[in-house]
Amino acid sequence: MYKRILIAIGLLVPVLLSSSLRAQNPIIQTIYTADPAPMVYKDTLFLYAGHDEDKSTWFTMNDWHVYATTDMVNWTDRGVGLSLKAFSWAAKDAWAGQCVPRNGKFYWYVPVNAKNGGMSIGVAVSNSPTGPFKDVLGKPMVSGGWGYIDPSVFIDDDGQAYLYWGNPHLYYVKLNKDMTSYDQTVGIVKVPLTDEGFKLRILNAKKTFAWAQSINGLESHSVKNATDNKYYWYVSAVDKATQQQVIGVAVGEKAIGPFRDVLGKPLIAQHTGGEQINPTVITDADKQPWLTWGNSALWQVKLNKDMISYDQSAGVQPVPANKRDWFTEKIHATANSTEKRITTYEEGPWLYKRNGLYYLLYPAGGVPEHLAYSTSSSPIGPWTYRDTIMAVIGKGGAFTNHPGLVDFKGKSYLFYHNGALPGGGGFTRSVCVDELKFDAKGAIIRIEPSVAGIEKAVRYLNPYQRVEAETIAWEQGIETALANEAGVYVTDIDNGDYIKVRSVDFGKGARLFKAGIAALNGGAIEIRLDSLEGPLAGKCEVTRSASGESWRVISTGVSGAKGVHDVFMVFKGSDGHLFNFNWWQFTKK
Repeated sequence: MYKRILIAIGLLVPVLLSSSLRAQNPIIQTIYTADPAPMVYKDTLFLYAGHDEDKSTWFTMNDWHVYATTDMVNWTDRGVGLSLKAFSWAAKDAWAGQCVPRNGKFYWYVPVNAKNGGMSIGVAVSNSPTGPFKDVLGKPMVSGGWGYIDPSVFIDDDGQAYLYWGNPHLYYVKLNKDMTSYDQTVGIVKVPLTDEGFKLRILNAKKTFAWAQSINGLESHSVKNATDNKYYWYVSAVDKATQQQVIGVAVGEKAIGPFRDVLGKPLIAQHTGGEQINPTVITDADKQPWLTWGNSALWQVKLNKDMISYDQSAGVQPVPANKRDWFTEKIHATANSTEKRITTYEEGPWLYKRNGLYYLLYPAGGVPEHLAYSTSSSPIGPWTYRDTIMAVIGKGGAFTNHPGLVDFKGKSYLFYHNGALPGGGGFTRSVCVDELKFDAKGAIIRIEPSVAGIEKAVRYLNPYQRVEAETIAWEQGIETALANEAGVYVTDIDNGDYIKVRSVDFGKGARLFKAGIAALNGGAIEIRLDSLEGPLAGKCEVTRSASGESWRVISTGVSGAKGVHDVFMVFKGSDGHLFNFNWWQFTKK
């Protein structure tokens, strides 16, 4: 993937390709990855990620991949951990999931589009963190259609496990001990998305109307007018002058504002009493917009083209009985729309606990998404909105984001995704990681997404034990593949391609380099220290062979490799693919 795109666009993103900048983000460059879900098991951090197919123009995803690290700077490709094929009932959409260990098994919760039933959540189980995973239910664990995506599982200190999910609504269940079913007495709980818990997404919402004593931003609708390409926000409010519930309207350039009050007074002040008026704009077959509100009694006005006034000759009227079903259906259809997403919560929940406090992280809207969080003294809320974790990523960002927070080796790490690789974007994303820190009161300190990523390894890599060739900090040009004999290996190697491995501790020095190779055209591996043009520690010649699947061991002497270095394995040769590369190892002097 990476090589084909790189050739096509040249050096479009030289900052990412410059080894002198010690680029670490995105952490995977061989394919596009998204929706990271880190998991710590024993001495290893495993990363479960979705896979955006090359040149996607939608969320085209067919499988999930697994990566592993013990040092936070070098990532070993463990291959495809799970695919749609594992679920006989699945049709498409291998979207964001999460895997957790429990009782010696590993449970991977994933959302897929079912052949019958729309978006659903399944669970696959394995005896190993890298699989193979099996669908043990043969059916979805939870089904609900629209928005049943992004499952995230959390096991509390008392052993109770919770599964959260949802877009644009937020749900959870209490999982049973078997981790493949949930407490039916509690059932599926819909979390209230309140202003206090998740913050109104409309910017400066409570300061928009000078005449309003208060607003109820949970009862509002932000609508785009195709005539002038502006957004109009209709919201329930209380008028200072009359102390009556009314409907106000304001205009802005974006769906989340900020909005301007151009009337200086309420738009609607009739028939607006009641517990819920839920102002909603719907459009008929003639593209005529209607503002409707109410609950047991539905009212309407025919909006004019300016969207801030209505047909006075008709005035405020009850919805006719013969049109009530149509109006009601249209109103219900807006429930999942972008315009009716009232708080900042968007999707992708991630639950985390620290010092007795529960943190709920989530992509926050509108689109493009930023990352935000709320906290609670309980894993089921009520939640209190806290702050932004990461602002919308500008250059090199994607219009979505997705958090995964985990502790490893005494530090906390935030995983997310961007669109920064060549050819990347909203549907071709790439996983990144940066260290996350808390202040003295437990608040998350805002993170600026970085290119450098994790600059210091949590441990050195030992070159005197076998290292898989697909263990990579940064690479250019190569891809990975899977074979029965070799497992995952590096392939598609051409002249000038390279693999960078960071923080390699040679100690007092190495004398020999050896590697598992299956040659094609042949070539050489130059072993350079600290940069592409760094000192040449050795050059391992690879002679041509008849098969690219006939593995053999090659070796060469090395010099100058002592102490801690980054190692660049630079591939040299003639035209065409040079060889396949399975593993490498140094021996001591």
